[in-house]
Order: sequence, then structure tokens, then C-alpha cells
Amino acid sequence: MIGLRAALSISIALILCAALAVVGWSAQRAVSDTIAPAIAAKGDAVARGSASLIQRALQAGIPFGELKGVDASFAALRSANPEVSAIELVDAAGVSRVRVGEAASEGAPTREALREPVRAPILLDGAAVGAVLLWVDPGVVSQRVRSMLLDMAFLGVVALLIALELLALAVGSRSALSLGALEDRLKRLAHGKLAPANSTPQDSAVRALTAPIDAHLQAMWARHHQLIDAAQAKGDTAALAELRTLGDRHGIDAPVTNESRAAAVVRPALFLFMLSDELTRPFLPGFVRSIAPDGWGIGLDVLVSLPMAAFMLTMALCQLPFASLSERIGRREGFLAGAVLAALGYAVAALTTHYGVFAAARIVTAIGYTLVFVSAQGHIIDGSTAADRSRSLAVFVGAILVAALCGPPIGGVIADRLGASAAFVASAVLALLACAAAWRMLPKRTPHTGAVAAGFALQDVSVAVRTPRLLGLLFGCAFPAKFILAAICFYLVPVELDKQGYGSAEIGRLQMIYPLIMVVCVPLFAALADRLRQRTAFVVMGGVLAGAGALLAGIGASPAVIASILLLLGLGQAMSITSQSALVADSARQAPGASGAVLGVFRLVERGGNAAGQAAAGILLGAIGFSAATLSIGALVVAGALGFAWSVRPGSRPTETSSRP
Repeated sequence: MIGLRAALSISIALILCAALAVVGWSAQRAVSDTIAPAIAAKGDAVARGSASLIQRALQAGIPFGELKGVDASFAALRSANPEVSAIELVDAAGVSRVRVGEAASEGAPTREALREPVRAPILLDGAAVGAVLLWVDPGVVSQRVRSMLLDMAFLGVVALLIALELLALAVGSRSALSLGALEDRLKRLAHGKLAPANSTPQDSAVRALTAPIDAHLQAMWARHHQLIDAAQAKGDTAALAELRTLGDRHGIDAPVTNESRAAAVVRPALFLFMLSDELTRPFLPGFVRSIAPDGWGIGLDVLVSLPMAAFMLTMALCQLPFASLSERIGRREGFLAGAVLAALGYAVAALTTHYGVFAAARIVTAIGYTLVFVSAQGHIIDGSTAADRSRSLAVFVGAILVAALCGPPIGGVIADRLGASAAFVASAVLALLACAAAWRMLPKRTPHTGAVAAGFALQDVSVAVRTPRLLGLLFGCAFPAKFILAAICFYLVPVELDKQGYGSAEIGRLQMIYPLIMVVCVPLFAALADRLRQRTAFVVMGGVLAGAGALLAGIGASPAVIASILLLLGLGQAMSITSQSALVADSARQAPGASGAVLGVFRLVERGGNAAGQAAAGILLGAIGFSAATLSIGALVVAGALGFAWSVRPGSRPTETSSRP
């Protein structure tokens, strides 16, 4: 049986895919018919412009055979116009005097008109004394068509993901709750489970929709127990055994607790907010480079990394205090305040080109980002039970990963077409939309007035590090995992590609590789690690694989090599991330009086890795270059994973539990 929400999602996906297919087919024809003539017209203009310059030189009295600098001029034209494959000067007899470049091969698939050279005559006193011949490279036409179609394909996938993410927002929180509650009951009935729910939905709309089913199930449960009582009174053991067998088969005596909907309610607003920050990934380093000041006595690469490192450091310092703050003021209020602060930071970033003001804007954005993050996470924890908390937090992580998939290509296209300021404005708008979604969908809850979540004190660190094998896990795996992610994916890759001349859209497409691998592979590796009960092995293998991928930088920095690095980074971290969290949870259980300290230290170390990664990447990039910096970081991660493996070598490793984190 397909669920109601699944049916809606499939319907939206089919409709959107059909529309995208039609648009893509129409666009391919339109692009092919418009780009080729446009490039041919540009080639004609370039040839005529060059012929005009030579003609003025001849009119000034310079003999045709003594023209100087023609080859340099032609070379400059080819450099400025990559679609020009060759340009040649011929005299009146058609004899070549200067030629730069070679004509494209005849077999190139393109319009027939582009295979013939553009001819621009050179006139002197009304007579043709020569001509400039220019060949357009058909491969450039095909490449531009493919590039535009690739942009459309990526944006099509992104549009589909966004449509599915916003499904819950479109139907509204109350409708989502109603559909979910009804779907749960129908699924149980379809599987022959007749147990009544042991809790009544608080929302009146949900209660009105599910009340008839709940009433019938409750009446069936009461009738079943009446029959059991009657059979016991009569001493009818055969009827009693049959009734109990029937009850076990249909789960009549196993009341079902309704699944928490906290994650489903907050996910649309969380997705919109995370999308606002992911828009900035592909163009942020290049933008900071463009506004970095001179005369500070600091290397350019370090200056580029500082605002991003400040962003991560602010998140690291604010996460634990803000967890208590959001509990005091309320999760909804914390989300709303954080979204407004982040929108303010994006707006200031869009309006300024001053390096210091921009850095301050990023700190304000980081404060808002952290408040939103902890409030959304706290809302899910508050609204879930121990039985469904892992699934609820998986929904939380899923929203972040899907935003990481959708944001970079969209932000790259906006920055390429409209500029970085427009992309920051788009981020501010998305943050405000997330605020509106949270205001509409998150329930109003009374803030805690009594005991609140304990803050994080320095003495907690000493308690946490005394937990067996935690130090090796934290500083051999957790810190390096965030360090390499922030250093390579968020800084080194976009900076290097920007230096090589690639646009923000191309950078954004490459940055999709990591979250795509994570979305696909995290659940697979999590299930496999649980089944094999080898979480430590998965953590070690994941760290080694992620670090080994960075070592590929030793063979170059081409887009193919960078894509391979991101692919292996994604595979390695997908392999280790859930097992790493489970091992930390196991360590917390080994310290009953300090489980909060263990988890707090873990999150602090992770955030510290994020901040240190970007700062170190900037220093290393300026000192030793992209390849050597990436190699060094990869070697550090491999060494950390092997160090952790040594700390839990056979004979000292505790038995691992099989429960999913």
C-alpha cells in the first residue's frame, strides 16, 4: 500500500519530470538554433573589425607586405574569443601572409555554415587588396549548448528536490499532521493490526479525522476483553486460547503510540533556512577575494579564509549556550529570532564591499544560524520519544543534506548571472521565508521556567576526556572529519576553481558531489555497520578513505581530479559518520553521570574542526599551494584514523552494541 504522502510525492515528481522533459527538449532546439547563429555573427564582427584596422594602416601608406604586429593582434583576438579557432590574412591572390591557429576538424557536429570561414575583404581605393579569414570552432558551439543543457538538468533535479521538500509546507502543518495520522492508522489496518492508539491527537483537526477509526478500534478492544472475561467466567479454555491467539495475531493488546510529527512540522522551515546558507558556498571565497584589503600585512589567501573561519568559530562558541537559551525562550521563538538575525547578516553582506563590515555580517549570520539550528534540533527532541528519536533526527539531517544538494548550483547560477550581491539578497529572502514558515507551522509552547538544560562548563571537559577511548575518537576522527570537510569542500575547492577561471555555476555543480554521496550512502553504510557490528572498523575505514582521496591532489588540480577527491570524501564520511555518532553515544552511556558532558565535548570538537579547517586551509594555500595543502590535510586525516585504530586495537576494544544511533 502506497502511503498518502508517498502518493502525493510521486504525483508531484511525475508531473514535474514531465514538465522538465518538455522544457528541456524545447530548450535544446532553441539553444541550438540561437547560439550557433550568434557565434557566427560574432565571428563576422571580429573579422570585419580586424580587416578595418588593417585597411586603415594601408590607407596611412604602409605597404601590404610591410604590415607589423598582425600576428600579435590575431593572437590577442583568439585569446579574447575562444570560439575563434583560426584567423588568417591573405592578399588579393589568396596567398596567406599571416595565420594564427588551425581550423576545426570537418567532422565536428555543428551547423554547416560554421564549417566555412568568415571572409572580411580589405579595400583600398575601392579595390580588394586582401581579406581576413576567420574560422569558428564548432566545438565551442557544442560545448556551450552542452553547458546550458547541463545547467538546466541540474536545476531540474534541484527543482524536483525543492518541490518534494516543500510539499509539507504547501499542505500546511495541520494538513500534514492529519495526513500522517490517518496514514499511520490505514497502514496498521492494512497489515491486520487492530490495536487502538494509546494517545489522542491534541490537534482538533487531526482528532476529527482519526476519531472514527480510533472509536471503532477502541470498541473492538473492549469487546475482545469482554469475551475474554466471559470465557474465563465459564471456564471455557478452548475459547480463551482462541481469543488470546486472535489478540496476539492482530496486536489487540499492544497499543500503539503515534509517531512523533515534530520533525515533519519543522522540516520545511529548516530546509528553507539551510538552503539560504548553502546558496553562498560556490561564490563566497571568490567574493571575499574581490573585497580583501591591501596593506594589512596578511596574505590574500589568509584574508579570504578569515570571514569563513569566524563564521564557523562563532557557531562553535554559541551552540551550547544557545541550546539553553532556546529552551528558556521557546523553540519557536528561538527559530524566529535566529532566522531574522541571519537575514540581517545576508542583507548587510549584499550591500557592502568593505571587508570588515562583511566579516561582521558573517558573524551576525553565524549567530542566527546557530540559534536556528539548536532551536530546530531542540524542537525535534522535545516532540519525540526514545522510540522514534533516531528517525526524527534522521529527518532533521535529511533536510540539511538536501539543502546542501540544492543550494550550490542555484547560488552559482545566480552569482554568475546577476552577481554575488543578488545571491546574498536571495539568501536573505529565503531566511525570511523560513521565518514565515516557522511562524506558521511551529507550535507555540510555553518556555521552561524551572530547571533548564544544563550549560556547558570547562570542568565537563575533564569529565568527558576520562571516558575510555573518547580522546582517540574525538581527535583522531571527529575533529579531522570536520577539518577536511571545511578545508577542502568549503574553501580549497571553490578558491582553486575560481583561480582557474571556472564560474560559480560550475563550482556549484562540483560541490553537489559530496552531499549527493552522503544522501545516497549514509543510510546504506549505517545499516551495514549495525548488521556487522563493526562500527569502529567503519569509522577507521571511512577516515582512511576520505584522507586518501585528498592525496589525489598530488596528480593535479583538474576538475576531474577535484571531482574524484569530493567523491571519495563523501564515501569516506558516509561510511563513518553514523558509526562515529554511535560510538560517542556508547561513550556517553559509559559515563552515566556525565553523558551530557560527553556529547557537549563531541559537538564542540566538531565545530572546532570546522573553524580550524578553513583558517588552516587559507594559511596552507598561501604558503604551499592547492595541491600540497590538500595533500597535507589528507595525510593528517589518514594519520588520525590510523591513530584511532591503534587506540582500539584488539584486546582493548569493548564489545559494540547493535542498536542504531
